[in-house]
Amino acid sequence: MNLDNFKIQIRKITDFSEDECTMFVSHITKKIIKKGDFLLQEGQRVNEIAFVEKGALRFYYLSDKKEINNHFFLENDYAVSYLDFLRGTTSRYYIQALEDCELYTFNSQSLQKAYDASKNWERFGRIIAESVYATATNRFESFLFLSAKERYLQMLKDYPKFAQRIPMYHLASYLGIERESLSRIRKEIYK
Repeated sequence: MNLDNFKIQIRKITDFSEDECTMFVSHITKKIIKKGDFLLQEGQRVNEIAFVEKGALRFYYLSDKKEINNHFFLENDYAVSYLDFLRGTTSRYYIQALEDCELYTFNSQSLQKAYDASKNWERFGRIIAESVYATATNRFESFLFLSAKERYLQMLKDYPKFAQRIPMYHLASYLGIERESLSRIRKEIYK
């Protein structure tokens, strides 16, 4: 298992020594998930985080039997229902592969041991939590304060790869609009 990229990405968050990386790497499991398969399903207990080495996943929930996309995870993201992970509870969400995916997973017990053993791992956890909070708050506020067009433009700014990699009907759901409305917005922008 080649974890070089994982080490590079975590070192972007905080200054891990080689010993701190090596200590944690022994707790990582490689998972391959085929397009259409699930990393997480509603009702499943959340006990692991997945680092996306390769591929794309969507994070969604069901509302009146309609799928509502809440976020997407691409390379170098951490795919998880984070609040459920922190609480160790069952999920109301699904995480499904939109492409064939290569993931590195680790469980909450391993992460807690790393927190106990190293200030850098504690810092890593805090920074990830702050990032998840900022993402959730920005998404919530976008629905309060932005028009559909402004939400689309904000998505392009914050997540430019979404427009390149995520199917339009999933993006429309993520933006809270119909697919036809998204097509109209895109035509208007790209005139």
